[in-house]
Amino acid sequence: MMDPRHSGSHETQPFEVGLKFSFHRFRKLRMYFAWLFVITLAVFAKSTTQGFWTGAPIILAGEAIRIWSHGYLRKARQLATNGPYAYVRNPLYLGNFLIGFGFCLIIWHPIIGVVFAIGFFSVYWLTVKGEEQRLAFKFGEAYADYLRNVPRFLPRLNPYKQSAKTPFAFHRVWGHGEHITILAILSLFLALYLRQEFYQNHKPLTATSFVLLGLNAGVVILSVVALAARGFRSKRRLRLKG
Repeated sequence: MMDPRHSGSHETQPFEVGLKFSFHRFRKLRMYFAWLFVITLAVFAKSTTQGFWTGAPIILAGEAIRIWSHGYLRKARQLATNGPYAYVRNPLYLGNFLIGFGFCLIIWHPIIGVVFAIGFFSVYWLTVKGEEQRLAFKFGEAYADYLRNVPRFLPRLNPYKQSAKTPFAFHRVWGHGEHITILAILSLFLALYLRQEFYQNHKPLTATSFVLLGLNAGVVILSVVALAARGFRSKRRLRLKG
């Protein structure tokens, strides 16, 4: 019997369409969760200097993992099994967890902790299950072996023996839009600090204050421009393919 993954039969189309629909639906869920988390931070924020010193290294570690992961990721072309993927199947989501946890430490409030924990594990569990179906359909036995040997979230101590030899490439980091994530993290970090200094602690505005406000405004503008440019490029590629 012919493997449906490699046949040209139209019977595979409903399944492929279903996978794409689920994937995009879960991506929207992640975006909704991210916005809910940011709004919760804005409402219940009561940060401390100690919180910034504690949370910042964890946020940096999470972003470093994301950069490392994107340097090896070739979406829809090759199964990523080297770099951080040789230790854990979802290093990007592990990085996201560390970034979110770092912001929770900056502003430790029970409601924030509950929203983050429930939202993260609920949304990402559904996301991962959907992606596993999509990858199993696309890569077959190679992914099945990888699935058996590499854990979802808790990294293994030694690398996966069958890992690929694809080298790290910084252009992939840029191509996946990680600069937008970096700008968003920097913007939120500055916004929380400014909120602490001038709204929470009622400190007077100084020249440094205006510099920080201007820097944050600039980062926000750059984030919006980069996001819009990425969306424009994606639409243009779709038109060219069509």
